[in-house]
Amino acid sequence: MKPKEIDLGFRIDEEKVMKLDLPAEEISISEIFYNADIPYLEKEGTDDWNLSPNELIKNFKNEPTHADWVDKVDLKFPIAIYKFRDKWIIIDGVHRFTKSLMFKNKTILVKKIPDELIETLKI
Repeated sequence: MKPKEIDLGFRIDEEKVMKLDLPAEEISISEIFYNADIPYLEKEGTDDWNLSPNELIKNFKNEPTHADWVDKVDLKFPIAIYKFRDKWIIIDGVHRFTKSLMFKNKTILVKKIPDELIETLKI
């Protein structure tokens, strides 16, 4: 079951998110740091929302699939965030966010998805 903090009530089409023509901006990681404790991912061998970016960092060697993704992502590409229940949540880019945390970056490049576009991203 998807965590309530990020459960929009529908699935997002990631390809559509990547194609959004929105301006990218640099924000402080501190503005979205609470996302580090939200279980966006699945632990190896499970099919559940049970691995947060912070847990991934702590158990990096035990999560080879996600570790490989984190190693390969390019931080020049922005993550996509959406304001949900008064907090910015990550719609696309959890592995890039995790890498930014690992590198102790102070800022991250984001694209903010406005309310009027979120419906167009439904699957």
